[in-house]
Amino acid sequence: MSDTAAPTAPAQAPTPAYASYVLAVLFFVMLLNFLDRQIMSILAEPIKADLGLTNTQVGLMTGLSFAIFYTTLGVPIALLADRWHRPKIIALSLGVWSGFTVLCGMAGNFLSMFLARVGVGVGEAGSGPASHSLLANLYPPEKRAGALGVYGMAVPFGALIAYAGGGWVTQHFSWREAFFLAGAPGLLLAVLVWATIREPRGNPRISQAFKAPEGQLKFKEAFKELAAKPTYWHLVAAGVMVQFVAYGFAAFYGGYFIRVQGVVMEVTPETPPGTWDFATMGVALGLMIGLSGALGAWSGGVVADAVRKRGVGWTLVVPALLMIASTPLFMLGLFQSTPLMAMVLFAAPTIAGTFYYGPTFAAVQSLARDETRAVAVSVYLLVAGLLGMGLGPFFVGVLNDVFKDHLMGQGLAAAAADGRGLVWALVILSLFNAWGGLHFLLAARGLAKDAA
Repeated sequence: MSDTAAPTAPAQAPTPAYASYVLAVLFFVMLLNFLDRQIMSILAEPIKADLGLTNTQVGLMTGLSFAIFYTTLGVPIALLADRWHRPKIIALSLGVWSGFTVLCGMAGNFLSMFLARVGVGVGEAGSGPASHSLLANLYPPEKRAGALGVYGMAVPFGALIAYAGGGWVTQHFSWREAFFLAGAPGLLLAVLVWATIREPRGNPRISQAFKAPEGQLKFKEAFKELAAKPTYWHLVAAGVMVQFVAYGFAAFYGGYFIRVQGVVMEVTPETPPGTWDFATMGVALGLMIGLSGALGAWSGGVVADAVRKRGVGWTLVVPALLMIASTPLFMLGLFQSTPLMAMVLFAAPTIAGTFYYGPTFAAVQSLARDETRAVAVSVYLLVAGLLGMGLGPFFVGVLNDVFKDHLMGQGLAAAAADGRGLVWALVILSLFNAWGGLHFLLAARGLAKDAA
């Protein structure tokens, strides 16, 4: 017998029902991805008080701790996904990040929480590129933006559960129990992914996963191909801005509503009538983010598939205009006198912040060939995640502390200075939305020319 492995038989073409099943399962994987990622945002203020953290430490804990390995590990895992069994990569990743989410609930100081969040980022690094690549094999180009839009709807629904559930559990139990309940379901879903989703490319061997097969581009070659396309880098720059704003604000949602809008951790006889408690804020915030975010993700995919008939560049024009138009509404929301009116106005940038999802990743896939799709997504996630997700919360935290110290130097009380400093830090943050919109417009101009 020859010691050369027989070639793998080509996999059967997926049926629409099976493609829908995989999309549904990956939807829940993505939902838990964002639940475990975003629950830190609603819990940041109680954790800050309990562990005695500064605003800068909150920014590091919510952003950079997660992003540093989430982004840098994405590239090598994407190379593995282009050659090995993508469902197994997703299942293993899900199990790792769910386990570390549980460990977040056991943290006793800033360092232990930071390291647990690093572990969550390490686990989540493997899910995105493999899932995008898998869905690209299951859906044709004319249906891909719609499928990715549905997949992207998991983002706001995960956030909804994180904020509503995290707020309720924290008020009635503690932030530690919230982490335990967030992490446990992923351990079960990982088993389902491993057992029921097959690899469309057949059954590639792990022994060959680290060798570039014939016809497979090495990372350097794949990156060189993408680097020659200006449209790809405008999409990356737009993604940086979207995530910079989204994660920068999300890290301080609780801080804004507690310090500025007067939300209380618990209601006492002295609490003025009509004051929101922490659980009410969590539910309202979760509904605002979940509903407006889901609307943005769903409509982004639908609109992109519809306007594509007028020219592929139009798929990026609409998200560009929404990003620019949402900037003044974001600013206006920061100066409202009630939490309800603030949330109504914050819905606009939330819609814009998820509308881009389907059109952007469909455009990224159109700029890459089958051999480079996972690499294209992973490089996008590396740059956008490290600069946007990693530095957005840190940027807001540092500005908040700088403004707080300045205002206290002018005689303002510490609590008032902390709240007012946060408002002005978020005003500056909102300007990055318009900057992102400009990059979407530039990407729209060159998309047809640079498509693979």
